[in-house]
Amino acid sequence: MALSMLEDQLANELTCPICLQFYSDPVVLPCGHNYCRVCICKTAAITNESAKILPRCPECREEFQGVQTLQKNFKLCSIIEGYKAAAPQLDWQPEAKPRTTAILCDHCIDEQTQAVKTCLKCEVSLCSRHLQKHHEKELFKGHTMVEPMDILGVKACHIHMCPLEYFCSNDMTSLCTSCISEGHHQNHDVLTLSVAEEEMKRGLESRIKVVSGKLQMTESLLQKASEEQAASEAIGDKLLGKAVIVVDSMAALMDGYKERLHVLQDEEKNQRKKIWELELNALRDQQQQLQEVQQSATQVLNETDPCLFMHRFRMIEQKLGDGVTCSIPSLVPSNAPLDIKNLQAGLKTQDFYSEMTRLLHSLHILLNPLDLSFNLCTAHPSLILSNDLRTVKYSLTKQPYPEHPERFTTTPQVLCSQSFSSGEHIWVVEVGPNSMWSVGVCYKSIPRRGDHSRLGRNSVSWRLQWKNGKLTACQSSCNVSLGEKNTTLLKIEMRLNYEAGTLTFHSATGQKERLHTFRTVFQEPIYPAFSIHSNTPESWITLHSVV
Repeated sequence: MALSMLEDQLANELTCPICLQFYSDPVVLPCGHNYCRVCICKTAAITNESAKILPRCPECREEFQGVQTLQKNFKLCSIIEGYKAAAPQLDWQPEAKPRTTAILCDHCIDEQTQAVKTCLKCEVSLCSRHLQKHHEKELFKGHTMVEPMDILGVKACHIHMCPLEYFCSNDMTSLCTSCISEGHHQNHDVLTLSVAEEEMKRGLESRIKVVSGKLQMTESLLQKASEEQAASEAIGDKLLGKAVIVVDSMAALMDGYKERLHVLQDEEKNQRKKIWELELNALRDQQQQLQEVQQSATQVLNETDPCLFMHRFRMIEQKLGDGVTCSIPSLVPSNAPLDIKNLQAGLKTQDFYSEMTRLLHSLHILLNPLDLSFNLCTAHPSLILSNDLRTVKYSLTKQPYPEHPERFTTTPQVLCSQSFSSGEHIWVVEVGPNSMWSVGVCYKSIPRRGDHSRLGRNSVSWRLQWKNGKLTACQSSCNVSLGEKNTTLLKIEMRLNYEAGTLTFHSATGQKERLHTFRTVFQEPIYPAFSIHSNTPESWITLHSVV
């Protein structure tokens, strides 16, 4: 029902400026302004908690000594009661939007539970279960609880229940016009919501770009880690596969040796048995002959007739003479001794030993691969090393490397950090196509500057060089031409036997081919050494594990 202008003005005068409802238990401040006791208590409690100062009148900002000192305005209370009694049909209250939806608990995730209270401090609505947990925390016991509110801290000020129109950058909080008029944010950077929104959007977009960049970097690292893991697993599988092949070869070699041993053992046994049977048969024949002679002589000896005796004696005289003069072996026939030399020749024991030694050595190398890396302190300024120190590349731009006594300054050379002073070792390098290079070894005492610092141009280095289409080997400035190669050398394998004093180079591209072998007596630890002689983009050398 519409009110007359006078009635409307009177109703407004009887309305609390905070809750915009008729005064309920009104109290008067020292400045003369009136408020509901509950409303001024809530406002004073929030002010004291945040500012730790005396409460002020929300309208004129005059301080007062706390809500406990306020007196009830009996006169105003009587006026309100009289107004309501005189005009009950009016029963005017400020317009409010009816609540169409229930306020739900902000902490319930699995199921939607209706809130019973709203915390003004935390700006969350809580169900009975979460409200109990909220009260149990010592830090939250002083928080102000009100009936559930649906636009708390989002579209309306939780203190004055007015629309939010400003934003304080210092306190990072939204404000209404009453908040501004109260003066709590004086000298703060206060912006309108539209300006604050634009600034926040710009800041958010900037942060999104940073987050996107970091996300991209993270995804790149994850992809790289995945690729490296796959490559590592592939290398591991390949290594184990080669080790299995070597072990299978050893097993096949052992089975072949065992089979030949059984065959030769049977042949030797049969041969010795045959010889023993022949000797035994000869003794049996001699035995039979002697028995016949003995029987004949006994019969002749028993003859009583002299003529017959003489006749029969002459008949057996030749046989009797053979029996008397025949030789009898002094030893019992036995098996012939085992022919070890013949057995070794048949078994090819030396070949078996050499092949098994080679396979064992290959297995040892596979299961103990070298992990070589370039020494940055030795790199010439024209050389660039990769982050993993396994690839060296020629650069037309001199690198600002710090001075170091081990750095090469005349020739673009670099040494590995690792050295060898005993044992057998194998390492493989890959070179860029159409590049010119030198690979080899040297002592740590190799000169670092001057023409005599070049690999092979002194007595403390040994190198293989590919330059201008020619392959040469050099040590102590003695060049040995190895001729021209029909195929491009892209991978070179180096085999070192320190004790034997040999350094052998093989082409590891396609079918393995021996290129050259140095023979010397190593007297110091030796370091793998490399040099690049071309300046094309393909001028690089990469160290590889032996897999």
